[in-house]
Amino acid sequence: MVHLERMILHVLWVTAMLAIGARGFLFRRTDCQVSDWSSWSKPFGFGQVSRERAILRHPSNGGSPCPPDMEEIKMTGQRVSIQSTAKSITSNFMVQNSQANSLSVGFVRDLLVIVDGSGSIGASDFNDAKNQLARLLGMLCPEPDPFKTRRKVHQQAALIEFSTTVREIFDFNDKANTVAVQQGIIGMPYLSGQTCTATAFNYARSTMFTASKGMRSQPNVKKDVLILTDGNSNCGGDAVQAAKLLGKTANVYGLIIGGQDDASIQELTDYVSSPKDQHLFTVEDAHDHLEQLVTLVEQELKSIPCQSFDI
Repeated sequence: MVHLERMILHVLWVTAMLAIGARGFLFRRTDCQVSDWSSWSKPFGFGQVSRERAILRHPSNGGSPCPPDMEEIKMTGQRVSIQSTAKSITSNFMVQNSQANSLSVGFVRDLLVIVDGSGSIGASDFNDAKNQLARLLGMLCPEPDPFKTRRKVHQQAALIEFSTTVREIFDFNDKANTVAVQQGIIGMPYLSGQTCTATAFNYARSTMFTASKGMRSQPNVKKDVLILTDGNSNCGGDAVQAAKLLGKTANVYGLIIGGQDDASIQELTDYVSSPKDQHLFTVEDAHDHLEQLVTLVEQELKSIPCQSFDI
């Protein structure tokens, strides 16, 4: 028995030496490798531009780690035009899924909308925002009724409102067509109160994106969040950290209303997923400019039709 064990150890030692001789190392050290930076994007959001790089090879066996920053953002001082914002919403939020997946099965999306109902918005602007949000969702693909229950449900929507607390307006199971979704949005009451954005993000992740609320777990179902807010959080915990945790479950888009100071711009930009220029949209006010933005999106969609959703 002892002799057999010695023979096995000898064979293993010889095998290891041959491997070392052939490759130089038994376990080769591999450093992280990243791509070059992309070109700077066009101005977006609050007047930022961004660029990205990608990880081409992850480290192993003690190799040099990857750099922490895969995206760089800088302010330009330029005000982004409402026309440019409309083009970005159209190509990155409204029809981007159908363009990305041209297979006959179409795309499938569970969309959670998070609406800020805090006191800083005010009742009048809140009502204007609801009306324009309902219009915007009615323009999603597939036409002419993106949320209609079919043999295959392509779009599902859920809605929560937050201020000091979170109120669930409807979940993914509740609305069987677009008119019902729009009526649910327009009928949403105004809460007033503080802006506890972290509470809303945590509720979205732990409660809304669950099977009990109608979320679909199939791998082809894309999960998106659209948050409509007028400013940074002032209660409820670390909103940026909560957004990052939510971002592991869903892509986070932001439609931000009104002017912001530097600290708010940084926080609000950190809410959304990367690339930031494809997920962050801003507008000056909830009355004239938001209505104009949605009208421009409607015009943009005339030249970018929905692809076929037949299955």
